[in-house]
Amino acid sequence: MRRLIVVAFLSLLLVSCKKIFRYNSSEIRLEEKFRDLNSKNISSILTAPAKDSFRFLVITDSQRSYEELDEFVRKANSLKDISFVVLNGDITDFGLQSEYLWIAERMKKLSFPFLAVIGNHDMLGNGREVYRQMFGAENFSFSYSGHRFVFLNSNSREAKPGELLPDTSWLQKELAASPLQEKIFVFAHIPPLGGDFNRAIEPVYARLLTENGRVVYSI
Repeated sequence: MRRLIVVAFLSLLLVSCKKIFRYNSSEIRLEEKFRDLNSKNISSILTAPAKDSFRFLVITDSQRSYEELDEFVRKANSLKDISFVVLNGDITDFGLQSEYLWIAERMKKLSFPFLAVIGNHDMLGNGREVYRQMFGAENFSFSYSGHRFVFLNSNSREAKPGELLPDTSWLQKELAASPLQEKIFVFAHIPPLGGDFNRAIEPVYARLLTENGRVVYSI
């Protein structure tokens, strides 16, 4: 009888394990609603009615600033004619899935789409993989209302051995592929001349932006 009770208890324990056990902090478990957010939000931007003029908001370094982010979302939602928001890197402090989710849950309360750029803190631990699953490719772009928006990973210090960040070959192709009538915005978390930017790449990166002739802002 005692053995039967133990077996029954263990069966109940296994059935309810999702509520009892916590997963490892480095494990990646994302619901579908938190996957590929950049692609989903770009689709929302592009399917909205076209505008002759538009406005977008840029914020950065949301890590640990949860109350401030809540305040930003409330303020942003009170504004009119905002097409989208860019969260320009350092979404998290330690690259943890829990941190990503805390920020994404708040950003999803915006009345309009948001896009996220990967920052150096977001690449700590397995944060780079969490970013890829939650937001998608580290380098991406889209055209909207006569403008090209280019987003890239510029976090040189966190690059893997032998990896060059930012990927100037990718950037060159993106800039060249943009139609001549488009003005271009480039977004990256680490700026040139910053301590975490690869000094060997700075001249090439600067030349690509300045000689293109259509890059109006590097943010």
